[in-house]
Amino acid sequence: MAIGQHVTQVQLSFQHGSNRDVDASAEQLTATSVKCNNGIILRAASTNTGIIYVGNSSAVTAGSDGATDGFPLSAGDALTLEVMDPSTIYVIGSAANQVIYWAGT
Repeated sequence: MAIGQHVTQVQLSFQHGSNRDVDASAEQLTATSVKCNNGIILRAASTNTGIIYVGNSSAVTAGSDGATDGFPLSAGDALTLEVMDPSTIYVIGSAANQVIYWAGT
């Protein structure tokens, strides 16, 4: 550590996590409502061949409509959201059988 550097340690508690097979139709990340105190971390599997789009409703689209397209996650990409319930997140894949991992903290 260099002189003058300050390190802050943040302690998070792991609440819940899972993986989800994502296809070309919009679906909830999970149907189970779970309380997460510090948000949700999402990561697209490194083996995905398509893109997973993340949105806040079942109207999320996969790169077909600029007004409703979700946030794109390519293979290996990660996203942290200040969302306290993963059941409010929707995902759709540009191809079938994409995998997304999530953890609530």
